[in-house]
Amino acid sequence: MDDREFFYSLNQRPPFWRNLLYGSQWALIMFPALVIVASISAKALNLPAEEEVAFFQKILLLAGAFTAWQTLAGHKYPLQEGPATALLLTFVTLAPSGLAAIKGGFLFGGLVLFVIGRLRWMHYVTKYFTPNVVGVILLLIAFTLLPYLLPLLIGIDPGHPRGDGAIFAASLALIIFIAILSHWLKGFWQTTAMIVGIVVGTFIFWLWGLMNLQPVKEAAWFSLPAQLWTGLPRFYLPAIISCFFAYLAVMVNSVGSIHGVGEIVGKDDLTRRVDRGIEVTGLAGIAAAGLGVVGTVSYSSSPGVILVSRVASRYAQAMCGVILLLAAFMPRLNALLTAVPATVVGSALCVALGSQVGAGISVITAGGKSLTGRDYLVVGLPVIIGTLVATLPPSFFAILPASIGVVVSNGLVVGIVLVLMLEHLLLRKR
Repeated sequence: MDDREFFYSLNQRPPFWRNLLYGSQWALIMFPALVIVASISAKALNLPAEEEVAFFQKILLLAGAFTAWQTLAGHKYPLQEGPATALLLTFVTLAPSGLAAIKGGFLFGGLVLFVIGRLRWMHYVTKYFTPNVVGVILLLIAFTLLPYLLPLLIGIDPGHPRGDGAIFAASLALIIFIAILSHWLKGFWQTTAMIVGIVVGTFIFWLWGLMNLQPVKEAAWFSLPAQLWTGLPRFYLPAIISCFFAYLAVMVNSVGSIHGVGEIVGKDDLTRRVDRGIEVTGLAGIAAAGLGVVGTVSYSSSPGVILVSRVASRYAQAMCGVILLLAAFMPRLNALLTAVPATVVGSALCVALGSQVGAGISVITAGGKSLTGRDYLVVGLPVIIGTLVATLPPSFFAILPASIGVVVSNGLVVGIVLVLMLEHLLLRKR
């Protein structure tokens, strides 16, 4: 896309207060995912309440540090770095073997990615990411996230196991409201469409009595993360095999995310960015092993947020990393970000994914390209199958070995592998 379509382009540095606003916008969108991952992981380890808090602080430290690192010195793209779904599934599966075995597997997987990135081997892969492949990745990102968004949008909780019609109506209204703001506002105000929508939605939910601010009042202002060191890793072969395949999924996911955002903000020096991104993701895996938490991946939903906010600056993303780091040491800020209703964040993310679908179509048809019957299959089948995999219940994959299940249960990874096979092997051009 043309830099002129953005209020701030990739390497432009916004003024401090605007950058703080944009960074907060990114952090609000990212925070619910961090809370969910921390809760699932801590329960898998049967941690008591005080250790669960420390576990969440360590996830904030990891996500904040590597979001800032990647945007400033890694791939240098505005991509969030947060816990990877493939690694979360592996973490939960291996929990009965103990945290030491998980740490050993994550250490091995992180080292593999670090070596691949450090030796600059990713250039053998990037040449296969044609417009069809990149466009499919952008579409897959939107569609494979829908099963995670749906419970947020319809208000599923212990009190409403089937959802709440009023919550769904509020979600739809908020989605339309944010879209209208993004379209009609101009200049600086257009860049605030998502955070304005989140603030308005949060206020409405507070008036509705569906927002609890008591934890914010009770939280301390400052607290050091406890138990940063949780013991030496144990190299347990089943854990190493599982984590190896999980990190292969992370690598494919990361390459797809980097190519996806590159198509939006600029593809200069893309091969070098991919190498550096994979290298730093490997270091994040090593750090995750040290802390005993879930390793990170470049979040693929970032291009949609960029398209809605019209802010492509990597410095805004770096500010998000700083805010997450501060939240790790400031429980009150942590509690305030957690208090934002998940339905509100899900509605904002839905708008971003809608823009991303348009971006995927634009990439596939760039330059007035006319699609052929072959293109319909190369594009359509991976999107359909990847989405189907994402909607299958976790119990469907429970019969598979953990090392295989973490890969084939990831709709995005399955879709990326399938589009690469169709584009370059099974349906390659004659």
